[in-house]
Amino acid sequence: MKKLTFVLICLLLSISSQARTITVDDDGLADFNNIQAAINDANNGDTVVVANGIYTGQGNRDIDFLGKAITVRSIDPNDPNIVAATIVDCNGTDQDNHRGFYFVNNEGQDSVLEGLTITNGYIELWGGGGAIYIGAASPIINKCTITNNHAELSDLPGLCYGGGIKIASQGSPLITNCIINDNSAGPLGHGGGIYCGYESNATIRNCLITNNSATGDSSGGGIDCDGNNVTLTNCTIADNSATEWGGGIQIWICDSFTVTNCIIWGNSPNQIDIYAPSNMTITYSDVQDGWTGLGNIDADPCFTDPGSGDYHLKSQAGRWDPNSERWVIDDVTSPAIDAGDHADPIGYEPFPNGGIVNMGAYGRTSEASKSYFGTEPCKTIVAGDINGDCKVDFLDFAFITFHWLEDNSP
Repeated sequence: MKKLTFVLICLLLSISSQARTITVDDDGLADFNNIQAAINDANNGDTVVVANGIYTGQGNRDIDFLGKAITVRSIDPNDPNIVAATIVDCNGTDQDNHRGFYFVNNEGQDSVLEGLTITNGYIELWGGGGAIYIGAASPIINKCTITNNHAELSDLPGLCYGGGIKIASQGSPLITNCIINDNSAGPLGHGGGIYCGYESNATIRNCLITNNSATGDSSGGGIDCDGNNVTLTNCTIADNSATEWGGGIQIWICDSFTVTNCIIWGNSPNQIDIYAPSNMTITYSDVQDGWTGLGNIDADPCFTDPGSGDYHLKSQAGRWDPNSERWVIDDVTSPAIDAGDHADPIGYEPFPNGGIVNMGAYGRTSEASKSYFGTEPCKTIVAGDINGDCKVDFLDFAFITFHWLEDNSP
């Protein structure tokens, strides 16, 4: 009898400790009607799933993860249409400041924000970060759209902000597969898209950072950095602007700033500006006006339609059209295709992919533009044809040996 009782207690403890899925819907049947209430109820390991809709007002802005190891996500973070329809509208103004999310309680990489659109944040004081503020925390921000947020600093010179995201002291987030566009900082603020503050670290991968601005006596339209270690991989930083310096990237003093497989193009007044000596390395990237570094190029990346926000690379072999949701053929091929670091895995790049990662935000993803070899694209997969040119030759063997036994996870 004692054994049976012990087994039943263990089963009850096991059931009670299982991770839960907590639902949020502001106008339907769900566990909660606001995001903060769901987080308050969550325990480590739980997932908060937010239904499509526009979430605003108390409980749906200034949201605090409270140090919990949980995931807050849309119904399907992999569907851009779902992400666009799951909106945290901060409804902030210069008279009534609000942002989307805080991470200030030592959250780690098991604290995940995924697949939401965060918009209309407005922060005038309180450290900046119009959409997201990260301090002394290391969360993962994945597949989110950060758009039309603002941070302003009008009378406290020397403090730096961040229109979209601010990474403050001891913040070390992983920001992946995000769209960060149309955010602004200023006057006297820095980092229209992202600001990496003193003693911060950031890893930013496969992000599209476009059309952000730093106005007034400001710098770093796309990214402004004063942190310890910042790594950018397969990002597109384009069409950002600053009044003073660094339309694309402004670096004040960084222990390490590493850029690989990125496209930095169309920013004004310049692509990159370095205020003080920094340990900066840019390789295998397309930088307008040029930059010294292994594998770097200075060539028009042939964006599809930047005016409408489409920064896919044109290709005669095929590029993904998000509007029609199909592959289309262009009359030119971007020089940024198959131009990334030869040692990097190609991840989810579709066939034919040339066996080399593309530069830019879509490199290593399923939306990477296909490789063109001067003839009609290969229609079939030929056994042993690694690069997709419809031939099995020494080049395929070279790709196999070069990538032998490597970790090809994206």
